[in-house]
Amino acid sequence: MLSIRSPIRVYVLLALAGAVLLLLVTAPDKAPELQQLVVPTVRVAPVGLHDLVPTEIVSCRLEPARRAEIHFELSGQVSSRPVEPGQAVGQGESLLSLASGDYEDALAEAEARLLQETRDIQRDRELLTLSRRNHALQKSEVDRLDKLGVDSLVSQSRLDEGRIKLLQLESEVAQLRSRVDSAGARLALKQAVRNRAARNLERTQLLAPFAGNVNSVNVQVGDYVTPGEMAVELIDASSLDLYVEVRGTVAQSLQQGQAVNVAIDAVTLPGEVIALQIDPDPVTFTHALRVRVTGAGIRPGQVAQAHLPRRALHGVTAVPNTAVLFDEGRTYVFRLDGDRLALVEVALGERVGELLSVRQGIDASGRIVTHDVSSLSHGQQVRAIAVDPGSG
Repeated sequence: MLSIRSPIRVYVLLALAGAVLLLLVTAPDKAPELQQLVVPTVRVAPVGLHDLVPTEIVSCRLEPARRAEIHFELSGQVSSRPVEPGQAVGQGESLLSLASGDYEDALAEAEARLLQETRDIQRDRELLTLSRRNHALQKSEVDRLDKLGVDSLVSQSRLDEGRIKLLQLESEVAQLRSRVDSAGARLALKQAVRNRAARNLERTQLLAPFAGNVNSVNVQVGDYVTPGEMAVELIDASSLDLYVEVRGTVAQSLQQGQAVNVAIDAVTLPGEVIALQIDPDPVTFTHALRVRVTGAGIRPGQVAQAHLPRRALHGVTAVPNTAVLFDEGRTYVFRLDGDRLALVEVALGERVGELLSVRQGIDASGRIVTHDVSSLSHGQQVRAIAVDPGSG
């Protein structure tokens, strides 16, 4: 009897165990209930009010701070080309030369004429002194004869001759005095001609106006050049500039000499506002801005981004950008209500650094989740840990 019931009991127990196991396997609603027992920990911080300084980022290519298109001021044939593109030159160093023979001759002729004029003036001064002495002597003689009186035809003749000679000497003195008086003007004219010839001779040498690098040379030895024809382009790449156009809202926050940051290839370098157009362009209503950048390794042609401060915003509701959930073009934050989360849609404004200003949807008194928001859901129970609003 006992031997018969024992197997039956074993079968019954096995059947019951299988049924329980089947119920556990086929009960899908139990797993979420078990998961609900695990309450996630989130970091929360008050929204608060912030003072923000938005920035405008503008991009352009770096250009040399100094650039000169150099040309000859007179005509002639190129006789020497001692530089090539890329070559470094010092201030005053020769870049090109013109054949100078004709200009040397012109200077020699002008100097000879100046020397001759100087000698002529010296001679006129000596003659004037001599003529004045002769005039004084002749006047004394005429006065003497006049006092003696006329007692014969011979005496009258001598007196008349003396008066005629006196008149001649007076005319001679007047002419010499006129030449001496105008000597300064004649000498200045001859000196100006000589100086012009000297300058023209100097202009046969095209010199670097500043230290820099030759960017291009547009003439060859033997070419005939004319005044104004660009011959050499010289740049100074020791300092580089950004030339950009900015809106009025940016221009009103800038001033000459102001420091700004410039990013080049992920490296931030100091920059300075060198020039700012006050009156905007009448067509684009933008202001021309020039920012100078200095730093090792930068070169013309690199793309740079200038971070330009705009008008400061005071007492603005703002949240960390890590607190924002982006979903199909809409933006949300998770507000902490007690121990549960509320998904709140917000309208965002400016981004300044790691903060986003909030125009609508939440006020400064709320507390929000600051990190890892993509794994959370509305109404979810959480365990909150308060963090510093400015902490990462």
